[in-house]
Amino acid sequence: MEWVLLFSLEWLVLGSPSKPTTQEIAPFASEALCKKAAEAIKAEMDTPIQGQRVMVFSHLVCFQKKEN
Repeated sequence: MEWVLLFSLEWLVLGSPSKPTTQEIAPFASEALCKKAAEAIKAEMDTPIQGQRVMVFSHLVCFQKKEN
């Protein structure tokens, strides 16, 4: 079975929120690889943009796809 990373991002720019966006990244061969990708994305999104008044809120979930 393959793993899928589903994530939602919402940007807050100068106090105004954007509409959340949802993305899917697939396939991952294992849960560990999916979680490693999620951690890397989360770290990137949590890094402040110097000199900018921007915040990013993210929610990342790994799940296993059911075989048909």
